[in-house]
Amino acid sequence: MTDSYQDLSGPSCTNLDVQSECEKTRRALVKATVAASIGLASTAVMGATSARAAKPVPKGGGNDAGFLGSNQITASIMRQFRSVGVMQIDMGIVVSAMPKRERAQAATPALRAAWRGTAQEFVNSFFIPGRVPDTQILGERMQAVTDRVVGPGIARVVLLSVIVR
Repeated sequence: MTDSYQDLSGPSCTNLDVQSECEKTRRALVKATVAASIGLASTAVMGATSARAAKPVPKGGGNDAGFLGSNQITASIMRQFRSVGVMQIDMGIVVSAMPKRERAQAATPALRAAWRGTAQEFVNSFFIPGRVPDTQILGERMQAVTDRVVGPGIARVVLLSVIVR
């Protein structure tokens, strides 16, 4: 029969060689604990500071740098009168001057409609399924449409992502 009392604390530190080894282990554990607690405390302080410093972003996107929202434009990829996939383009515009920004914001619905037509034209004319879309051509075409709708030189198109499914 076994004894009901078992020492589960690990090797005892009674031997002189084992005692110095145990002391090193204890010191390392104390150092790691102190470093971890300091790291957690600094993270909490930095999080609280950045939470106070963060400004709320207006609804619908936009910020102080003049970036107006993220618009998602989709175009169907068609081959032989059937749908093969979808191209999804996330984009926005940057307007530096405040009075022109109001004008560009007012033209957003017209821009979206023009961008949809341009995206579909790009997919039908320049995109080959299975290959990477040429974002240079896409960006130039989107910029030309933006200049036509909003006015030349007022807004700059920013392509955030182009995803093909």
